Amino acid sequence: MTPITYLQDMWQLAIDGQTQGLWFWITLYAFITCTYSLIFQFRTRTWPSTTGELVALGVEKIGGKEPVRSNQEYLIESLYSYRVADMEYAGKRISPWIFVASHNLKAILEKQLSSIQQLPDGKVKVFYNPNNPKKSYLIVASKTGIAITFLISTLPLALYVYSYHG
Repeated sequence: MTPITYLQDMWQLAIDGQTQGLWFWITLYAFITCTYSLIFQFRTRTWPSTTGELVALGVEKIGGKEPVRSNQEYLIESLYSYRVADMEYAGKRISPWIFVASHNLKAILEKQLSSIQQLPDGKVKVFYNPNNPKKSYLIVASKTGIAITFLISTLPLALYVYSYHG
């Protein structure tokens, strides 16, 4: 069976609502998106850093005031300044991933804030893209985050192969 024939067969199985076809396409999608994410995570871990000054940082409500507290959504808002090669830049990104959390999960955002590297002089460590210094983050992927992304990309694939071809 050729790869093209296999893809066509999986497409037909998915259209027919068969588990194998659906699992194949979901697994392939997860593998491709997580592989892209892994490449990006490895790239940002190699970015140089500089010191910056926090202008604003906090967990903010978004949207209107919700009558039910658990429906209220939050995200991290930040503003910081930093210098690269005698050029002043302003950044607002904490990390490459934007997390929106409900009131019940607001602690996740507060935990993310604790990952910002505060320096003894009150400044923060800013990671910037050496090819485009105006793109910056205060947090880059950890080894744990990379490992989790790797597992999310490979575990479904391994289970698929084991279940249908093992």
